Amino acid sequence: MVIQAIRKASGHAVLRPHRLLVGAAGLVLLAGCVEEETRFVAAPEATLGSDIAGELTSSSEINLSDGSRVAAHWLCADADAAASSVVRYALEAPFAARLSAFDEQGQWLGSVTSTPDGERPVLMAAAGACTLVAVSGQDGGAFGPYRLEAEPVSFATELETGRPLVGRLEEGRAAYPLTLDAPAWIDLSLSGDADLGLRLVGDDLSRQARACAPGELRLDAYLEAGEYRVEVAQGDTAVEAAGEACEPRLLGAEGIHRLEAKRNDLADGRRNAGPLRDGDRITGTLASGAGNAYTLRIDEPSHLSLALRSSAFDTVLHVTGEGSELVDDDGGTGTDSRLQTVLMPGEYRVEVSGYGEEHGEYTLDVSLGAFDGELRNGGEVTPGESLGGNLAGVGTSHTYRFAIDEVSEVELALDSGAFDPVLRLYGNGIDLRDDDGGGDRNSLITTVLQPGEYRLDVESYSGTGAYRLRTEHRPFEGRISNGGEVATGEVVYGQLPPGRSLTYRLVVDAAQDVVIETTSGAVDTILALTGHGVSEQNDDAGDLGFGSRIRRHLEPGTYEIEVSAYESSGGQVRLAIGG
Repeated sequence: MVIQAIRKASGHAVLRPHRLLVGAAGLVLLAGCVEEETRFVAAPEATLGSDIAGELTSSSEINLSDGSRVAAHWLCADADAAASSVVRYALEAPFAARLSAFDEQGQWLGSVTSTPDGERPVLMAAAGACTLVAVSGQDGGAFGPYRLEAEPVSFATELETGRPLVGRLEEGRAAYPLTLDAPAWIDLSLSGDADLGLRLVGDDLSRQARACAPGELRLDAYLEAGEYRVEVAQGDTAVEAAGEACEPRLLGAEGIHRLEAKRNDLADGRRNAGPLRDGDRITGTLASGAGNAYTLRIDEPSHLSLALRSSAFDTVLHVTGEGSELVDDDGGTGTDSRLQTVLMPGEYRVEVSGYGEEHGEYTLDVSLGAFDGELRNGGEVTPGESLGGNLAGVGTSHTYRFAIDEVSEVELALDSGAFDPVLRLYGNGIDLRDDDGGGDRNSLITTVLQPGEYRLDVESYSGTGAYRLRTEHRPFEGRISNGGEVATGEVVYGQLPPGRSLTYRLVVDAAQDVVIETTSGAVDTILALTGHGVSEQNDDAGDLGFGSRIRRHLEPGTYEIEVSAYESSGGQVRLAIGG
């Protein structure tokens, strides 16, 4: 039997699934003429350039490795066939098909299959030694007629996007010009011998392809309009693409190869560089220890929002240019990055990187909108004013100045969706700093100021970008007390000594709901309420940042309010009691 003979001679069944990657593919075979008695198995012979027809039936030979039916043909060139002639064979069959090939000694050369989307198996045969070609199904239920349709192949010398070419090395090399009339993201794919290399060359550009399977090379790049050269050479070893697998398309021989250049949509596609525009959603792959750089052009003052997400690594996002240096690590959800800022007109660089050596696939979303407001990155500020600024450099700060004419209760709020802001108030004998007192990483300082000159510094704990500073003040109508009796509706400021606490007595004349809050720009407050069977404590109230809040229904009586600080720190605290 044919299959038994092949198995005995070569040690391989005609079909070996573990040697096959499913996909659109081709085989390059050497087809020549030899004496039939030297062949390792008997099978019908076809002449190179002629069609081959047959049928898989229940009486066809069985591939013992998977139970599929198989038919074999020897493919040989006429004695007078030109040594350079190449023929393309495409398999037409009503079933999921596989092509396999063996040389004259029974050595398995490879297999290719049809794909689920209907792309047919293809082989390219060149004049040379005879080759055994086997047609089978991909499972035991594949039956029906098949036809290998022959078509002469002409070697191409120029590469065009969207038009695959078949080429052949001359003295171990081949070069193809590539002309682009507009910027484009280009994917290059090469199928051929396992020792082939692929390189893209242009002005100040030399990029080497990566190997996703033996004989399968891939290269992607953003290219400006211009003239380029794609080089294929033996011995130019490709870089192995870690974690990236692909499907073999061609078993090469004598330098025959298939080369294709695809032009991708810049707005929604897979690319690791190139320009960014409003509405872009980019999918990229970050290599270990590397950074992927994109370009961003701003023509008018604009709000910029960048969201960088990855389930594979801890993302880091950098934006530089026009005197700005913005960075964000974990501003998004979990370890994702999110950067919101205002950019002035100019050219910017957006770099995607990972924490440490982390790498993998990511998505980058870009949103741009016109900015018609005013940015003030320092200077005089009037109490009661709200203004926008843009912290654009790592390690920098903005300083604002204001004056108080009478004893006032002031509230200073610093908010940002782009970075973790820190607010410092100093002058006239005070120095207060707050990081997350405003909740959700925002800053809030509430205090009583005496008449005088003061300064506000806008700083960053991590990241940079746009922010909003709000200043409010009102005449101080509360009182300053470090203890004693208090009543509902009162606001009291006290000076908390380090490692100590402030104790107040709350007298309730009638049953009522009471809300007690403590806030501070200097300490992380802890609030406790006891008395008449009540014993309750609160540290962080959430929307008050490091402030504290207790809500209780209280019966008539006297209660004790104790204010202390986390980690025994000290500073001014504000106690507000609402009825």
